[in-house]
Amino acid sequence: MLPQSFIEEMKQRLVEAKQKLEADLAGLTPHEELGGDIDSNVQEVEDDEVSQDMIARINADLEKINNALQKIDKGTYGTDNEGKEIPQERLSVLPWADKAL
Repeated sequence: MLPQSFIEEMKQRLVEAKQKLEADLAGLTPHEELGGDIDSNVQEVEDDEVSQDMIARINADLEKINNALQKIDKGTYGTDNEGKEIPQERLSVLPWADKAL
């Protein structure tokens, strides 16, 4: 069982990470219109693909962070979905870790 002080520290880190990712996400918008020449279009398509990948990655991390915060509220933080304990060392590195490994 994880110490309550550790859980509180992880909750604070999760909230901070969530706020940062939400701010990052707000700055990324999918681009929908293309320029007038082929070179511009190629660059815009590449930029759009990068943005879409980043948006997907941020959304995936936000989902894991929200799940971790819910587990804190339920009193099950530090366990994976099968009930296996996630090592404190792993949670220290990645507070939203969802697998014991």
